[in-house]
Amino acid sequence: MSRSFVVLLSSAIAFAPTRPAAQPNALFAFHSNVWLNLHHFVRLSARGGPPAAGLAEDESRQWAAGVDFYKPYGQRDLLFDAGMRDIKSALRGAEGKTTLDGIAIDANLKATLERLMPIYQKHWWPEHDRANRAWIAAVQPLLDRHGAALSQAVARVYDVTWPATPIPVDVSVTAGPNGAYTTRPTHVTISSSDPSYQGLAALEVLFHEASHGVDDLFQQVRQAASEQNVSVPAQLWHGMLFYTAGELTTRELKAHGIAYTQYAGDGLYTNLCGAGCREKIAEHWTPHLDGTKSIADALSALVASFK
Repeated sequence: MSRSFVVLLSSAIAFAPTRPAAQPNALFAFHSNVWLNLHHFVRLSARGGPPAAGLAEDESRQWAAGVDFYKPYGQRDLLFDAGMRDIKSALRGAEGKTTLDGIAIDANLKATLERLMPIYQKHWWPEHDRANRAWIAAVQPLLDRHGAALSQAVARVYDVTWPATPIPVDVSVTAGPNGAYTTRPTHVTISSSDPSYQGLAALEVLFHEASHGVDDLFQQVRQAASEQNVSVPAQLWHGMLFYTAGELTTRELKAHGIAYTQYAGDGLYTNLCGAGCREKIAEHWTPHLDGTKSIADALSALVASFK
């Protein structure tokens, strides 16, 4: 076998897209996209992530130049900055491609990513891709067993229809400082290396992130607060999303004899919506989860508790 053929074969394997296994009524479609992983990884490096080690001198210079170029991107928000959302969306279209030809991103950004890609493939991507695929392989049996019940529960709670097509999930070695984020149209990005998103927690966080794309809780909370002329914490709705996903996951796993500690602790709720917020959500939102109160009545009671 010629050396040139081996190089071409290795390149093809490195860029081969992760395609979800064919499954009837799949809830999520998982991907391990080398371009999105590179984008998130070099952004992390630009934010002061671990320095590159083991690079040849010319590779080290080129990588350092790329990290320096990415420093402004490192200061931009992956979720709330429209330009960063556009970059992520564009790079999704590069899955399986060996270049960024035809991908609608800034020309200098495109050139930087293409220069860094061979270095990333050589030194990091094999391990990052392995970690991504291992995360997907670990969560899939949980979805096979509990996904249908959880998706139905989420749809019932928010009075929505679960998407007819699988929700795309890009698994990345890093997904920003929060470990996961979701943009619309619903697209989840989640870290395969974040220790808090492993095991059963991976199931909860998937449905939490999916809820960002299917619910309208932000508007509903704001409307309920406006009707009562009550000022509520800006992130109250987000606390409710955490509580809902955590509670529904706990109930589903308990039904199968599995004990589970929810992802969000008291500290997270305090940071989102103040001291005592979790207790207020539990008291006033739980009846809706139980099916004994409507969304409107539960929200009205919850908002009133902040008077």
